[in-house]
Amino acid sequence: MNPEFRRQLWLQFSATRLIVLPMLVLACFAAASLSQPNDLPQTLALTGAALFGLLVWGMGTLAAGASVIDEITEHTWDQQRMSALQPWAMTWGKLAGATSYGWYGGLICLLVAVPGALLQGRGNTVLWFVVAGVLGGVLLQALLIAVNLQLAKAGGRITRGGGVAALVLVLLWGVVPLISAFNNEQATWWGQTFGRLNFMVASLALFAGCALVAAWRSMAEVLAVRQWPWGWPALACVITAYLAGFSPDHRLAVFSVTGLMVSSVFTYAALLTEPQLRPMWQRVATRLGSSQWRAGLQQLPRWPTTLALALPFALLAVVSMPPESGPPLRVLGSPVGFLSVAWVMLMARDCALALFLAFSPTGRRPLRSFLVLILVLYGLLPWLLRSFDSTLLLGLVQPLMMGGVLSLAFAALHLMLALGLLRWRWQTTAPA
Repeated sequence: MNPEFRRQLWLQFSATRLIVLPMLVLACFAAASLSQPNDLPQTLALTGAALFGLLVWGMGTLAAGASVIDEITEHTWDQQRMSALQPWAMTWGKLAGATSYGWYGGLICLLVAVPGALLQGRGNTVLWFVVAGVLGGVLLQALLIAVNLQLAKAGGRITRGGGVAALVLVLLWGVVPLISAFNNEQATWWGQTFGRLNFMVASLALFAGCALVAAWRSMAEVLAVRQWPWGWPALACVITAYLAGFSPDHRLAVFSVTGLMVSSVFTYAALLTEPQLRPMWQRVATRLGSSQWRAGLQQLPRWPTTLALALPFALLAVVSMPPESGPPLRVLGSPVGFLSVAWVMLMARDCALALFLAFSPTGRRPLRSFLVLILVLYGLLPWLLRSFDSTLLLGLVQPLMMGGVLSLAFAALHLMLALGLLRWRWQTTAPA
């Protein structure tokens, strides 16, 4: 048996807990039945569903996150990292073991709720709802483990609230398109029509699989097991394909713009959460300079992968965006397409500026400095220059305010200046 799974079972279960949880669950069913005796099957089904969500989605998810946080706060995480367990064994051991008590209670709820739903004549849908509940639990639990592992990798003060808050933000960002797709009985995705419940279960299965992969790869990063950097851009591609499939028309253009937006979010998220240390980049540069491509790529942070992914999406937007003007622009691409390429250049500029600040030998808070710089570049300077009523001057500071080729030229100028600053900082801080 997996040692981590066995250890978590010992932590979660005792004779007292084995007896107390079923008694509490049955007491809740009894109270609900006495309060609504007229429609007992429906009462049992709804109460069981609510308790399942509370135990599996709530308590089980918090327990999954605590399996990482408790190791850090109790100073036993270093012992975990020194164990001989592989990343996947450690991942599923924590995921299945730490949440086992919640699943134990959830199983008891299903044993009562499912017969109640069947007595209501819902035999065609009850199985799908059970599968959806199980997949939703796996999704939440694996996702919180992945988030907490990333917080542990980033360092600093780790709290339960931080991981839960990040989990809520991720869910709020991704659940809106999913809910909007279920306003009708049918869901249309990439021109194909699916039943609402079937599509929901398939979506949950997809993202539960993504969450499991994210937890596994995050565990590998924390355990210092080198991997090829395919996970982050692959997740961006999956989310892009999923969201773009809801578009009723212009699917290629929507796919390219969605991919650019998702890649941008992923790039900045990784840039802001990963420490950009000079020694780490020195190792990457040394490996790549000596043609050790595999070692260099395996030490590469995540944000360059989605930054590189954004460029094909931007170029695809140039050729797929519906033309807004005459034949010349139709040949070269629409102005919106040009802006997408300019945006990729500005993202590269921002990444270079972030490294410029991170490599400073005197800078103590490079993240705060970078956020202030971004506010100045994207907010304060354009706001001040609007008073001069000069489109050219405004476009020179903020190339996205221009259109066509000028936006590309000004964005390229920004990128060259940022790369020049980064090259100067790299040379001046090189070890003797």
